Amino acid sequence: MSRRPASICEMASLVIIAIWTFSVLRYSSILAQNSSTYWTPFDCTLIQDQYIDAPGGPYRIKVEGVYARNSQGMSYNRRTASTRSPLPLVGTLDMAFFHDRPNHITYVIDFANRTIKQQSDPSGNPDFALEPPSRAVFDARHAGDLSLGKQILSGVECEGYKLADPHHNGKYNGEEWFAPSLNFLAVRYEGRPIDGRQISFVIKDLESGREPDPRFFVLPAGFKRVK
Repeated sequence: MSRRPASICEMASLVIIAIWTFSVLRYSSILAQNSSTYWTPFDCTLIQDQYIDAPGGPYRIKVEGVYARNSQGMSYNRRTASTRSPLPLVGTLDMAFFHDRPNHITYVIDFANRTIKQQSDPSGNPDFALEPPSRAVFDARHAGDLSLGKQILSGVECEGYKLADPHHNGKYNGEEWFAPSLNFLAVRYEGRPIDGRQISFVIKDLESGREPDPRFFVLPAGFKRVK
């Protein structure tokens, strides 16, 4: 019985969205070093891996692309996915997530199908706040985590934590490193946060303190708006 190759394409597409949802809650809008109104701008390459147990697997889905943020807190992450599995990947998975923080809107841009989907940021969620919160908020969020100290990653000093498992007291389900100089941007992560699936990400080729290309924060022309 032959397997339908498109199933892996569909799986990979869902994983991109799942990883983005996890990522934006963990790092896209997380926390400032002080009460400054402005976000520290940067651009880099974001590389993510997810390993999924499935019939015929396990499958490795790798997502890679440019990740940038300007001093208004607008962020842009374009991601291209590929699989490493016995089944072929059908079609191109090329998506971007443009978070327009000042207007509380996120756009999901599908370059393969030339569509744009608009989503309103959830009301009252501190991860989508206009201004970066204080250092005290960051410390409060990690009060139950285990500090791993400091080290240089991707050229910046980072603070690491073993992340407490909210469902099992005294256990940890991941490890994450944050850069205080970049509004506590998460620079590296490894863990199993979603249904026991193994997820990791790391940023590379980091350039900070300079406004990224403004074209990242303009919607592409000629794309169809979808709901």
